[in-house]
Amino acid sequence: MDQSFDDVWAECEDLFAQARQTLVKLKSPQPAHVIQASVNALFRTTHTLKGMAGMLGFTSFSRAAHRMEDIFDLMRQGRLRSTDSVVETLEAGVLALESGLAGLRRGREEPEDYLHALRRQLGELEALARPAEGGTRDLTTMLDLSTELLKSLSEYERTRVTALLMNGVPIHGVTVCLDFATFDERLRLFNEVLGAQGELISTLPCDVPEGAEGLGFLLIVACATLDPASLPTLEGELVGTALLADPSRVPASMRNEVAVQPTEEPPPEPEAPAAPPQAPQAQEVEILRLPASRVEELEARLMAVGQLRDAASLLLHQPLAAGDDRPAAILGQIEDGLLEVQKSLLQMRMVRVESLFSRIEPMVKSLSRDTGKPVRLSFQGSDLELERNLLGRLSDPFLHLVRNAVDHGFESPSERLALGKNEAGSLRISASQRGRNLRFDIRDDGRGFDLERIEARGLELGMLKPGQTYTPERLHRLTLEPGFSTQTRASQLSGRGVGMDVVRAEIEALGGEIHLTSEARRGSLIRLTIPLSRVVLSCLRVRCAGQTFGIPLGSVVRVQAGKQVRHGGDQVQVLSQSMPLESLQACLGLPEPDGQRAFVVLGSQGAASKSVEVALGVDEIQGRGEVLLRSLPELAHASGIMGGSLQEEGILWVLDPEAVLGLAMDSLMRRVARV
Repeated sequence: MDQSFDDVWAECEDLFAQARQTLVKLKSPQPAHVIQASVNALFRTTHTLKGMAGMLGFTSFSRAAHRMEDIFDLMRQGRLRSTDSVVETLEAGVLALESGLAGLRRGREEPEDYLHALRRQLGELEALARPAEGGTRDLTTMLDLSTELLKSLSEYERTRVTALLMNGVPIHGVTVCLDFATFDERLRLFNEVLGAQGELISTLPCDVPEGAEGLGFLLIVACATLDPASLPTLEGELVGTALLADPSRVPASMRNEVAVQPTEEPPPEPEAPAAPPQAPQAQEVEILRLPASRVEELEARLMAVGQLRDAASLLLHQPLAAGDDRPAAILGQIEDGLLEVQKSLLQMRMVRVESLFSRIEPMVKSLSRDTGKPVRLSFQGSDLELERNLLGRLSDPFLHLVRNAVDHGFESPSERLALGKNEAGSLRISASQRGRNLRFDIRDDGRGFDLERIEARGLELGMLKPGQTYTPERLHRLTLEPGFSTQTRASQLSGRGVGMDVVRAEIEALGGEIHLTSEARRGSLIRLTIPLSRVVLSCLRVRCAGQTFGIPLGSVVRVQAGKQVRHGGDQVQVLSQSMPLESLQACLGLPEPDGQRAFVVLGSQGAASKSVEVALGVDEIQGRGEVLLRSLPELAHASGIMGGSLQEEGILWVLDPEAVLGLAMDSLMRRVARV
């Protein structure tokens, strides 16, 4: 098997380990909302395994994972209860998939049906989940909500409301009015707090009270009791709480004879001995799989540093002549050696983006064959490196996006020819580092997003209000909302509406952003922006305003110093080319110096493939070096700063070249305006 898939195998192993642990949890008494969270996690895991198998070209495995996903979907809808016998059957199914994948990795042929031995048990589970004669039950009409809000509930949310009411769990509503500037962060906090108290069923947009400003949201949560004082509200945010549906009003004939696990665990029997205190739950541990050569390389570097330490220790016990520079030289070598050790440790956590691209290519070939749509696939930025755990978390969003591009984005070959396009669709995926961020672009030349259809579907689902005009940006963002889908049925390609909202949630969990743009019949662009956490950068060190800064060498075009004093706004000559000069202090909002004799030419590649260059005035150029950069949360909104690196003399602030260029141009424009 191709070694480029080693990371895929490792991720599959981790997914199976997570599935086994989650299934074990389902065997013990748990609150209802914890059971639901576990079932949702299992659904996501099998969905991811299905996608991985499709990417590797294992169609039988993909079908089997799809069937297990169906079972977990029935459980999360409340149509199949979690019992010991059900969990045992599911454990056997997961074990069959895991054993089958292990056989594939050893080169065995793929069986026709991985779940053949469990056909009877799985069939019985599916039969138990069939709706009663006369149709499915729907108790959402018991909710004290307007017809418009009821229409906004998805099929999954309706099944959860029905199942919870039938099992005696009250449904509550929390209405909040959040500030425009911070609504996303505040809403996420409300979701977390309510999700810890019970099962958060849905978050719906709603009208705000007359005279209030902000965005209104209704959060629907199932829990035994809801205490408004426990909510993390700021002044003016909480509009109200209400009991939306009382389970005691459910007809007795419709109630389940055996309820799911209660929301509160019953107290222990008085005569029973007190249970020993449970050990704190172990935190998730990241496991790195490394070639032995990398560990040996790290050992060699540590031994070299140890030898330098021994040499320094000998010198300390010897009389040294005046001017003997051996201690300083050894100290410099130790510093260099420790930086190399840091780089080796970081390198152990790094993997090239090529690893992600190598997973996408076979999946696109398979999708192209299945859909009958030829695809020309190209990659850019394969040499870029990022942390292994970050790459693992990006895999699933990427698979969703690429699958959607092929399945929904590209027209059929005959349609493309009629539109004057090449018969084969073009799919370009690029990775680049922009300042403190990693940027991934997924471009296609397909039909683009159908904004009219998106708007119509949004109105149908109650996510948009009739009679209002919506911008293309708003409609593009709508496709990222939970529960939104233009697909009316599930397939192995498009799933069950699982996709764009999952992508958004995963990217935002990484602190990143997703941006969508498209043009009808010309294609679309999906841009993922992820902040850097750690990276080793080669930097030019400069001194200015009593502080040392680092400038990434990749953006340094030229360094120049002389006796002539220059000021911000001057023109300087660099290789017979005249360009503007701006002081670094002016760019960063610091008091301007009386004049500077050194400057650094920064360059940036613009959208029109034309280089933009500006001379940046500094007090002193100190040389180059490598630094271990960390992206600090408190610098998220600091203009011009990419991150920091702890040095002997303090923190070395690493500049964001692209941001500094923008600040320099703004400062120069202000100078011109004042003339």
